[in-house]
Amino acid sequence: MYTLLENPPPDQETWDFTVPPAQLVPKRRKPGDTKIFGKCISFAAQAITLDINQIPSNRVVLSDDPTKFILVSFEKLRFPQSGLRVIADYITRLMKAGLFINRTQYRFYHHSNSQLRSRSCFMREANNDAELDERIYKLGDYGRIMNAAKRAKRIGLLFSAAEIDIQLDPNRIADIEDIENASTVFSDGCGLMAKHFAMQVSKAKRIVFRNQRYTPSVFQIRYLGYKGVLMIHPEMDKEKKCLAKFRKSMKKFTTTQDHSFSVVGFSRPYSFGRLNNDVIVLLSSLGVTDEKLLAKQQEYFHWIEDASKDVNKAMDFASSLDNHKLAERVLLEGLDSDEVLRAIRGAQMSEVRQFLKNDKLRSRMMIHKSRLVYGVCDPFKVLKEGQVHIRVTSRTGLSTLINGDVLVVRNPCLHPGDCLKLRAVDHPRLSHLVDCLVFASVAKPKHQAAPAMSSGGDLDGDKFFVCWDPDIVPPRVHESYDYPPNKERPGGNVTRQDLANHFAAYNNAGLARVVKLHSQWLRASPKGALSPECQELNALHSQAVDGARVKIPDRLLTPPTPEGRYILDILAEAAEEFHTRFTQGGDDEPDTDTTPTEDAEDMLGILFKCKPNAISEYELFNMALKFARKFSMTAEELKPYLAHLDFDALATHEKHAISSTLGLTPMEHRRLWNSLMTSDILTSRDIRQRQLDRPLSMQRLYTSRINSSATFFQYLRIASEQFTRKLLVLKTDDRFAVGVFIRGKIPWDEEPEVSDNVVVCSFMPQASFSMAGYRPCTVGYRLHCDDRMFQLYNKNRVDTFIWISRPPRETQQDLITSIALQKISARVQKQLGRLLRTPVIAIEIHVISNRDRVAHQSFDLYFEHVQTEQHIGRFDRDLTSYELKSITKVEWESNPEWLKTLFVPRQSEDRFRELLSDLTPDQLAILMTFSLQHRANNELYWSFDVAISTLPLHPQVKTWIERHPPLVYVLLKAYPPTEEMTLPEPISEMCFSIVKSILRAANELGIATLVGLEKIAQSIKDLPTKDYTELLMLAALSIRSKTLFQETLLVLHESRRVAEVADAAATYLHKHLLAVAFDCAEEAADACPCDDNGRPRRGQKSYPVQRVLPTEDYSEVKVHLRVDLSIPVRLHSHVRLLCVSNPEHGWVDKAVLDGVVTKATRGEMTVELFHPLPPEAPDMQWNICEAGSIATANAMMEAITRLWVDREECCRIYDMIVMAPMPHEELEDARGDSEEEEIEGVENMNASQITAIRSCMAPLSLIWGPPGDP
Repeated sequence: MYTLLENPPPDQETWDFTVPPAQLVPKRRKPGDTKIFGKCISFAAQAITLDINQIPSNRVVLSDDPTKFILVSFEKLRFPQSGLRVIADYITRLMKAGLFINRTQYRFYHHSNSQLRSRSCFMREANNDAELDERIYKLGDYGRIMNAAKRAKRIGLLFSAAEIDIQLDPNRIADIEDIENASTVFSDGCGLMAKHFAMQVSKAKRIVFRNQRYTPSVFQIRYLGYKGVLMIHPEMDKEKKCLAKFRKSMKKFTTTQDHSFSVVGFSRPYSFGRLNNDVIVLLSSLGVTDEKLLAKQQEYFHWIEDASKDVNKAMDFASSLDNHKLAERVLLEGLDSDEVLRAIRGAQMSEVRQFLKNDKLRSRMMIHKSRLVYGVCDPFKVLKEGQVHIRVTSRTGLSTLINGDVLVVRNPCLHPGDCLKLRAVDHPRLSHLVDCLVFASVAKPKHQAAPAMSSGGDLDGDKFFVCWDPDIVPPRVHESYDYPPNKERPGGNVTRQDLANHFAAYNNAGLARVVKLHSQWLRASPKGALSPECQELNALHSQAVDGARVKIPDRLLTPPTPEGRYILDILAEAAEEFHTRFTQGGDDEPDTDTTPTEDAEDMLGILFKCKPNAISEYELFNMALKFARKFSMTAEELKPYLAHLDFDALATHEKHAISSTLGLTPMEHRRLWNSLMTSDILTSRDIRQRQLDRPLSMQRLYTSRINSSATFFQYLRIASEQFTRKLLVLKTDDRFAVGVFIRGKIPWDEEPEVSDNVVVCSFMPQASFSMAGYRPCTVGYRLHCDDRMFQLYNKNRVDTFIWISRPPRETQQDLITSIALQKISARVQKQLGRLLRTPVIAIEIHVISNRDRVAHQSFDLYFEHVQTEQHIGRFDRDLTSYELKSITKVEWESNPEWLKTLFVPRQSEDRFRELLSDLTPDQLAILMTFSLQHRANNELYWSFDVAISTLPLHPQVKTWIERHPPLVYVLLKAYPPTEEMTLPEPISEMCFSIVKSILRAANELGIATLVGLEKIAQSIKDLPTKDYTELLMLAALSIRSKTLFQETLLVLHESRRVAEVADAAATYLHKHLLAVAFDCAEEAADACPCDDNGRPRRGQKSYPVQRVLPTEDYSEVKVHLRVDLSIPVRLHSHVRLLCVSNPEHGWVDKAVLDGVVTKATRGEMTVELFHPLPPEAPDMQWNICEAGSIATANAMMEAITRLWVDREECCRIYDMIVMAPMPHEELEDARGDSEEEEIEGVENMNASQITAIRSCMAPLSLIWGPPGDP
């Protein structure tokens, strides 16, 4: 390492260094070594250093001279007492000035997307940026991308770490469309490849697994402008047209320069998954108990610890860590070999050391019933929504998970909906896809594809943790977040300096802050990750993870102090204890000695009984064969151990190889095959549909075709008492058979509770569709078996599921059965009717050897269905009550004494009015406000009546009727309108406020609104046009009853008709103002329908509100929404706030408040209300409805009003628009309608057609019709 500069200053302007040539000599590579070494410069506050190290291999470096590159890293650059802005400015100056080594200039070239996050990039030898642009833009059409971040991301694909594995002729590929519907893309990033091409790539890349060539099912690739994965598609081998097919979603840019096909990653066998902190947090929130998680971690610790003490466990440990050679050495040399023991101990220490990350303990327990695999799409659309196909390499061979729910999750994950609970099924057309997760390619409209539901994943190389461990699969599921994409801001021409600035300014401080707050909130909230705060932070995290800047709402910045220990703390304490004990405990002596010859057979038995997780059955046989030969054991001595093998896990050629190697007799050879395959009852279709052709190693104990039915119950007793895994299959006719899976020993002639240890499965070979699958019994089920009867029932015999018996001899029937078909499914019952004392025409018993543990595990898959107890919506919340404001609950100590005198004790009306006479105007204002806030309605009306009884009126009368609109009727009663329908002198100047209050009280007082408006019609006529327009809009937006708002608008319009005398412009104005108001009201009625009482109808779409907070302006409120809530409400939206909670005591109508959004940001909006806010609003729970937008209506109202005010000044054809008569037309008007009679050719037309012709002859015709061609 060579130091270029010590303690670089933050304001450094030049970077010109002289380096001894010896420091620039690349390291020598060994023959066959494909690693690339180059210059690497690291920037830190202490020094800038140069070294020659390995640099990432990518398409750009491989096609160029690596000596012309410098890999620069700013990961450790942190200037003391300086912020991120200083670092960004430093990097920007460096990229602009260039870096010089021995007078050779290096300029910013680019970076991969992972390098952007790790703060490193490539600089290349160049004299100016134009040279580098010419090189880059030859490789792709990046110039069309006008957003710097997006262009950087696309160019970054060229710099992704990859090795050139093969040259692929573009003539041998094809572009195909994505599998999608109107709302989602199911094949996002997932293409197809021929199998022989996959084998060619595997050979070129020298992919081997345990010393044998291996062809993965999935390759993560980079080719031309394509990015994503290719999965094997045997159909292409039949077509023989092309080698690979790329989806439209895989194409990120267009290029023809480089035909290299690069493999970034590929699917692997035994890629066990691990539980990390993120997943554990979500599982804990979804109902997986702390005890189960702690037990699972303890099991993992024992698995590590026991590897140095027991040979079989050491083999399992080594093979699970993909160290097959070490596993073989353990078997052949034992743990008494110091070298083997050191290797095991080293693997253990490596596993334990990974508990620590950045000096913090973390969970990373391995789960053997899981995999971390690439996700791909179902190209045939055979999977249904919510289903997956997962076929993995296991110790039992290729195994397809079936008949159970699996947990699927993608990291990083913060939202409980990221944990998907999907149904694992098998389909023959997908059987070639191994060690990958196949998602369904169909969904209901507006439903997302499953990968996108888990942390916004896709199929372009994302790996998914899939787990079928019943202790880990959660009992609850939560609605997923929709993960909307970040908005791109298009700019102008993007220069290389813009790309450099993007790199320099990138930081993940916002992301780290969001993650930290999420961790604090989940610890502080009793709901954990289910809390609204955590879900909002997840929405912000999904933005920040892509580099977007996020603004965290203030309410999320101060999480409360957590109480008690969280699950992560409990696991961390246990991990720390184990870490300390294991790392400081020294080497424990294994409890195995050198295996003597006389103990070889025992050792072999132990080997077969305790099978490692990551060693196949055939590999186990080969190990046993090597072990047997080491101790000179004959084939005959090895044969007895074959009973421990799972024969169904062996391929056909492997079975024949074993048979040939050991010289099996014909009878022994037939034992290699599953007895269910030769069942007299089940057809191949039955076996395939119910996935019974999987590794089970069933042996037939009884069949009614060979054995007498009189001996059935004898064989049933043998199966019940001697075998822990058995399958009873009976057939009633050619249409129906039933299977009963039984786990555990069943005492004879007793009634033990079997609960979920019995699963019933139906078979209907003639049905054209698949019937219900497996029906597990629940807690309370019992099973009774004796010499004459088999009875499975739920708690009481009257609730029997399956009954089998031997009837009296005189019936001449062997066996009869009764089955409650409705317990299987209503569909099965509908197809078959009733099965009551029906003869059994065939019956079989199949068992599994008690020593065949692998087969037991396969058998138990039919029992490991984790019942979903609860589906949790993203915005579900517990409705809480609120406390009504009341005088009885006032804390009088904080109020004036004179106020308490008025209310304690409660006074009569006369006494109260008498006390009011001593109050000053200011005190009266305080009293009115106090009465409003505490629902003292009687005192409120008495106080207002007194306040308006003297002249001049109190200055706040206008404010009071606006804060409580029904008070306007008290005012009108005190000062009734005149016979001329005008307001009397004391209140004539308040006409606008009075009409506004009448309209705002309309939803409560109904038809009184119309009477009140009619009585002051002349005063309404005299209102300025601006005020009248505002009142029209208020009526249209605030009155919810359709009949009432129609009549109200018409009353307002009629009150203005007197102003239209001999004025065409006034007629035009009021006519169109009314039309716009009607349109606006009708739009609200359609968007948010209400009943005749103005209450929104049930089923109306609404969105949950976090809080509604009043502002200093009583007519405005702050509405807090979830940041992760996708809502159509925007600026100028007409909204309705609906109270959804009830008071704790008492009863009031649930408030419905109309308003308009005047300010909107993510997670918060300001709403101007048309109705007063209840005093308990901050304590209430609210929903918000969208009722249309008033943006267009406002613009139309403004345009009409301006036309009225400015007339010819704003529009040259004003007279033509309003149909005002021109001066020269006044004489023509005297002719009457004579000209209308002179229209020719209208004899055969109706009145509407004639009117249309006359309209066209008018000075101006506006024709408004549906869009389309004329």
